[in-house]
Amino acid sequence: MEDFVFPRPAVAGELQHFIEARLHSDAHDEKLRARIAELIPTIAGGYGQPIYVALDPATGRELGRYENAALTSGDIRDFIAFLKSARAKHATP
Repeated sequence: MEDFVFPRPAVAGELQHFIEARLHSDAHDEKLRARIAELIPTIAGGYGQPIYVALDPATGRELGRYENAALTSGDIRDFIAFLKSARAKHATP
């Protein structure tokens, strides 16, 4: 995703409205890896990768979730729709 999808202009334009935080389960530091393992079920709700979750920064409310590990340079419309939907939900109380 980072190499093939995120740089595309339509995706990059949407991503500029988000603050990115990543939980990489392959961290080299043992303590960090353990902490990430605790956070993954709480934030991502599962261990399948990648999982993209949009959260309201003020409330922690989930605004959207995208789980499609097969998406690379193919059709990105669903991912863009996920980003737009999450942004729209953030704007709506």
